[in-house]
Amino acid sequence: MHNFHLDQKRIEVFVKAVHSLQDAGFANPLFFAETEIELLRREATALPFKKAQPLVGKGVYQDFSICFPAPLKNSFKLAAQMLERACKIIEQKRQGLFESEVKINDCAVQSYPAHSRGIGIHKDGLRYRNLVFILTLDGQSELFVCSDRLGTDRLVVSDEPGRLVIFPAPGFNYVEQEDQRPFHGVDNVVGGRLSIGFRQEQC
Repeated sequence: MHNFHLDQKRIEVFVKAVHSLQDAGFANPLFFAETEIELLRREATALPFKKAQPLVGKGVYQDFSICFPAPLKNSFKLAAQMLERACKIIEQKRQGLFESEVKINDCAVQSYPAHSRGIGIHKDGLRYRNLVFILTLDGQSELFVCSDRLGTDRLVVSDEPGRLVIFPAPGFNYVEQEDQRPFHGVDNVVGGRLSIGFRQEQC
């Protein structure tokens, strides 16, 4: 497989995952090849990081370093463009699924040290639209979703390297109310964690 090539099999996997969000709070298909993960990992580890603000929003702790905005170039750009193209294919078959053309313009890379607290339970901001994509590149940790800020109905999301975690966001047709954005967090960071978030920020 050529790196970041959107072949028919990958399109089918993506379409099925996105439509599953009609009944689920997340999707996590196996989507990226090992060679692609290696390219992204190599580029991510070379970025300049700074310590994240320890406490944000409604008392959400952050125990990681971040590169934001991370440059959308090289393998990051190729991955983002592939996700955009996949969304465009879905939109052609199911018009009105997104409030606007999916254009990834927000990229963050987060690096958690081993045994960090992770990030507290939160929702992504309302400014992020349509879909949110999370891709783990390295480490051992637990990304989870839950039904409230207390962690009720906690469900660990399988997000090992190669899986693409997709969260619904406002503007996506299956999100009927803006507060349907999923609560989520990261903990049990045993072996560290390196991850990318691709988002569409409303301009």
